[in-house]
Amino acid sequence: MGEESLAPLIEFIGKKFDQVDQRFEGIERRLDQMATKDELEAKLAETRRHTGVLVEAVRGEVRQVAEGVVNLNEKLDREMTALRQEMRTEFGEVKSMLKFSYAELDRRIRSLEEGFGALQARIGAVETRQS
Repeated sequence: MGEESLAPLIEFIGKKFDQVDQRFEGIERRLDQMATKDELEAKLAETRRHTGVLVEAVRGEVRQVAEGVVNLNEKLDREMTALRQEMRTEFGEVKSMLKFSYAELDRRIRSLEEGFGALQARIGAVETRQS
């Protein structure tokens, strides 16, 4: 085989090596862009710290809300107790007033009934005399 017959083969192999070199260069560029293990661990540690700070902040806010709910419940309990006591007192007074009013009405109705009965008796006597 002469050099002339090997030239196309050498050219073909050269092109293939160029293609392989280009692929290696692409892979190297991508590897350079990728983070190293240490960089990833550092980012992960920072993310953990940041997340821990956020969790603590949320815990603090949840505690504040819980304290507010407890305070509100205590206030509502006090107000409900006072309201119940006031209602008992007011209802007692209303019952007393109603009893008094009914007793007064009963006395007046009995008086009217007695007067009406006496009036009927007088009318009956007058009618008897006239007949």
